[in-house]
Amino acid sequence: MKEDGTPFIWLADTAWTVPARLKWDDVLYYMKTRKQQGFTVLQMVVLDPEFNEEMRNPCGAAALTDGDLLKLNEDYFSYVDWVLDRAEEFGFYVLLLPAWGELVVGWDWEGGVHPKVVTEENAYRYGSWLGDRMKHRNNILWCLGGDRMPVCRGEDYRPVWRNLAEGLAFGLTGKTLHYDSDRDEWQKLLITYHACHEAETGLCSTFSYWTEDEAWISFIMLQSGHGAFKKNYELIQEERERETVYPVWDGEPAYEMMPITWPVTDMNSFHGTYIVRKRAYWALLSGAFGHTYGHASVWCTATMKDKNQICRETWDEAIHSEGSKQMKILRDFMESFSLNEFSPCQQRLLRQSAEEDCLDRHEQAAENAAGRQMLIYFAADTAERIDTRGVFDGKVCGAWFDPADGSVSVISDPLDIEKGILRIRNDSANGEDRVLILAADEARLALKKGVYAEDDGSENIKKVFEW
Repeated sequence: MKEDGTPFIWLADTAWTVPARLKWDDVLYYMKTRKQQGFTVLQMVVLDPEFNEEMRNPCGAAALTDGDLLKLNEDYFSYVDWVLDRAEEFGFYVLLLPAWGELVVGWDWEGGVHPKVVTEENAYRYGSWLGDRMKHRNNILWCLGGDRMPVCRGEDYRPVWRNLAEGLAFGLTGKTLHYDSDRDEWQKLLITYHACHEAETGLCSTFSYWTEDEAWISFIMLQSGHGAFKKNYELIQEERERETVYPVWDGEPAYEMMPITWPVTDMNSFHGTYIVRKRAYWALLSGAFGHTYGHASVWCTATMKDKNQICRETWDEAIHSEGSKQMKILRDFMESFSLNEFSPCQQRLLRQSAEEDCLDRHEQAAENAAGRQMLIYFAADTAERIDTRGVFDGKVCGAWFDPADGSVSVISDPLDIEKGILRIRNDSANGEDRVLILAADEARLALKKGVYAEDDGSENIKKVFEW
């Protein structure tokens, strides 16, 4: 929710490298496009060496002098400020990472070894400096980590991240907060931790290696990851069953056009829009407070020279992908049905267990009992028995919503309901996913198509700048 108590739709784009890799007019083009597509949050990093080891901005200014975290280059950070200013003007919130995990652990996913730039000795001072620089902004949420576990490869980096959190807090508030106390003060800052999806254990949550004693953590980020068989609805349910309940969302699910397997063999090796949609609707109807979308060519702002087996498009091509357009449909869906008023109701699916042997046939349900509505996501052409008792005491109206094209088809034939049990099949023509909408009156079945930014007709093609 916003400060005034009004609902806030969290639909984020993974834009990690935008502050370091896009020049000013490309930033404007990117943000305008994402605004029109309904996105509300941009996930960005201040210091990210993954595609830019020297951490230079588009004008060639290095973030650090001599690789020293305490010798910060104003030319680099003033451009970060400019990007954040534009995000605020466009109405975006920013989930901001002070430093990518590689800078703490000293290794990348390709086997390379690098200096450990962020250490237990300098993390507090960097966090304090950055927090003080950002303390006037009101559109920033914070995220530590960066695709690395806090305990990995036999080393415990938790003291580094704690020092960074405490420094950040001092810079933002002027108060000395301790990582395991002052919880009420920490909650005002909204900080999470971005873990990786650990292949050996399957762990992928903010709290995989932290405990609830870490007072600085106020919400949970999952990385359900890029494998084909991840059940993010189960991961979300596990987090919601904690003794202390934290808000949770899937902050890095399957990216569109990201490889499912390695090595890549053909186009079947990539995530298409179907798996992107599944992860989104599964997450939202299982209790996530929002969702994050990603594209393999956008998170790294791929240029022509970056095109390879993974990045098959440039970033400015990829932001017009089918998945991006379907996120606009998802935003319309979230707005139309006020998903913040719904709760998971998986117990109402009476035949669900019969389909769990096939992940692509998983259904996910949520209800708004007060509003007399139910939403059931069918991943395929399955049949279901749905217990509607307690939500509907009389008339029930139904419609099918297609998350691929946004169409809504009202079910004109009487629904097959006996003693409160609805029998229904998703008989979509192509056998793909649809959402069953149930409501007490037909007026509550409609999807409202929002306009989130006007198209000013300006040039759509931008050149990719390479300094």
